[in-house]
Amino acid sequence: MAKLKALNSTDHAKLKVGRDSGIIYAQNSHMLPLRVTEVAQATVDFPVMMSRMSNGATSLSALTSFEPQKNLFVQDGRWISSFTPTAMKTYPLFLMKDEKGGAEPILGIDDESEALTEEDGEALFDKKARLSLHTKQLKAQLIEDSKNMVHTFQFFETLTEFDLIRSVDLAVNYADSRLNRIRGLSMIHEDNLQKLSPERLSELRDRGYLPPIYAMLFSVFQLNALIRKNNQSEGYVPIKNINLEVSKDNRPA
Repeated sequence: MAKLKALNSTDHAKLKVGRDSGIIYAQNSHMLPLRVTEVAQATVDFPVMMSRMSNGATSLSALTSFEPQKNLFVQDGRWISSFTPTAMKTYPLFLMKDEKGGAEPILGIDDESEALTEEDGEALFDKKARLSLHTKQLKAQLIEDSKNMVHTFQFFETLTEFDLIRSVDLAVNYADSRLNRIRGLSMIHEDNLQKLSPERLSELRDRGYLPPIYAMLFSVFQLNALIRKNNQSEGYVPIKNINLEVSKDNRPA
């Protein structure tokens, strides 16, 4: 976990955000965090699932490969998907609590990130030590993202309320007979969704959650596309097949 520092013109005046900052963020991530507002766009390329993070929280995630520390959508230093998550666009800046006690969040930075440079890139500050236009734009994106984070939390609450979360394991069978089991995942419980009354479905529609729910269900077919991408990529062991199995403890991620 990156250690954030408050962005300030004294320590960070010379720093620039490199043009490959999003690639640096994503290249070693086999799951990328999403907000509920991004689900429909993400499903053009990615299986979208719920995943249990190391701190116990639940995240919506775009699956980018079947191997930890690898991302099939970063090739030759390029991002090859038509969809780019907000997390990639705003890295290495974040919103953080004002340690001086201010009510509003402030910009934080992972100032040890390889995405930062003093050479070519977008300056964090202008010549008068004020936030640059680029930094202001990133701050606006992060503020909007914080609102979408709240929406995502409410989405999870609703899925729990409607009993629409099913914990699953992803069993990946390789051509070399190796088995990799990816745990801590959850999907929409399709059977329970089909059993909902018209009134409950109307509730989901009114809350704006039916589109992302159906998008997540359809996104499972992107697992096949991800297998093909894996098998066509140099340095990856070919996959014979994968199985989605209901997790034995069946606890939500």
